[in-house]
Parts: sequence; structure tokens; C-alpha cells
Amino acid sequence: MKNIYKDVLLIIIGTFLIAASIEFFVIPNKLGDGSTVGIALVLYYLFHIPTSISTFLINLVFIAAAYKFLTKKTILYTTFGAIMTSVFLKIVSFIPFAIHDIILGIVFGALLMGAGLAMIFIADGSTGGTTLMAYLLNYTKGYSISKSLFYMDSFIIFASIFAVGINNTLYTFIFVYLCVKIVDIMIEGFHNKKAMTIMSDQYEKIAQFITSEFGSAATIFYGYGYYANKDKRIIYVVIKKNELLKIKKSVQDIDPNSFIVIHEVKEAVGGKFGLMNNKLAKKAN
Repeated sequence: MKNIYKDVLLIIIGTFLIAASIEFFVIPNKLGDGSTVGIALVLYYLFHIPTSISTFLINLVFIAAAYKFLTKKTILYTTFGAIMTSVFLKIVSFIPFAIHDIILGIVFGALLMGAGLAMIFIADGSTGGTTLMAYLLNYTKGYSISKSLFYMDSFIIFASIFAVGINNTLYTFIFVYLCVKIVDIMIEGFHNKKAMTIMSDQYEKIAQFITSEFGSAATIFYGYGYYANKDKRIIYVVIKKNELLKIKKSVQDIDPNSFIVIHEVKEAVGGKFGLMNNKLAKKAN
């Protein structure tokens, strides 16, 4: 239940940031976007249809098309995210604030948009549209969410050339690219893990310490030390970044002659770090 509250809070904050980006930075500078927001912006620029209405209606179509392929949790979170995006778009449209500067609009608009999208992805949801398709491709094919989002949104951005002109369309590509980078940075930072490879004659004591003190499952490999000409035991463990210094110091205290290699980990799924599962994954197995 605690995780549900955290996810809901992330979605609420994320959708508010997206709405603020659109109303305060994107629309005042007549920028486009991808996904349902990009389509809604084209409709707004050409026919003055409120983005709060068009985004919601377009999202209903995408959600209806994809509901069979995702878990109930993802669909509920996506529906909730789509609703909250429309609600906040309506609310912030009454706030008399706008930045009429193309550079500031791109930079700060991308910052808010990217941060909002990242929060929603972290909460296991999406705002619908191409973000839903990107999320689906990530689960089923392992494709990068941010790259899938960028490629699909590019098609929508090209269509906006009739509404915003060539110059602003090119500016929009810069805006979307910055959004993608911010999403990547935030998601990787949120899931930032480290891996440690430890070689030591005190492997049992070290593995016991790491497992009992930090709850991380240590895996012991059998190896051969060519230089020392003897069998070796190698410990491999994935830890949280904030545990690194404490574990490294403790290992060196246990065995000053230990050899430690520290690796970057892009993503850790399952075990201590939580299992991401869905219907398609179950069917594939």
C-alpha cells in the first residue's frame, strides 16, 4: 500500500510538471511536441481546441488499443496519468504566467517535461500516447524508453510543421531531445546501482557480512588465479550506490589483501531491487 501511495504521488507531481511545461513554456513559444501532446498542440494552434480536452480524448484511443497487452496496474496508472495531465492542463491554463523566449522555453520547458515524464515512468505508469507504446516496447523487447519515444515522436513533430513553421519545428526537435536526455538522467539516477567483484581468501566471511548487514545476495564464482597459481573464490554483488563506501571499507578491514573491482550498473531488476513483471513476460515464459 505504501508503494501505491508513492507511485500515485509521483504521477501527480509528474503530470503537473508536464502541464506546467506545456502552458508556461511550450505554447507561449509555439513549440511542438511528440505523443498525444504533440497532436493536441497542432489542434490547438490550428483550431484553438483546448489541449486539456484533446489530450484526454486522444489518450482514450491509445489506452483502448493497448489495454490487452499490459498489466492492470500499468493500465490504471496510465489512465490516471492521462486524466491528471488533462486536469492540470485545465488548471494551469488559468495561471497568468508565460515565458516568451524561445531559448528559455526550450531549456526550462524540457527540464519540466523530462522530469515529469521520468517520475511517471519510475512510478510504472505513462501519460498515454507514444509514451504508452514506448513503455510497451521496453517491457516486451527491452528497447530504451527514451529512444523509442524520440523516434515515434519524430513523426508527430514533422506533422507540426504546418502549424508552427519550419524554424519552430527544428526548435521542437531540440526541445524533445533535451527531454529525452533528462528522462535518461533521472531514471538512471533513481535506479543507480553499483556492482562489486571481490577476490579474497576470506570470501565466506565477506559474503556473510554483505548478506547479513545489507541484505544483498552475494554470488560466489569459482576461478583460477594464474599469477598465484591457485584456485580462487570470486564474490559478485549488486548494491545501492550509497552502500558502496561502507562495504568497500568493511571488505578491506576484513581482508587488507582483497582485490575489489567496482562496476557501473545501468539497471537491476528482481530480487532486492524489485521484480518488474507483466502479462506478456508470463506468456513468453
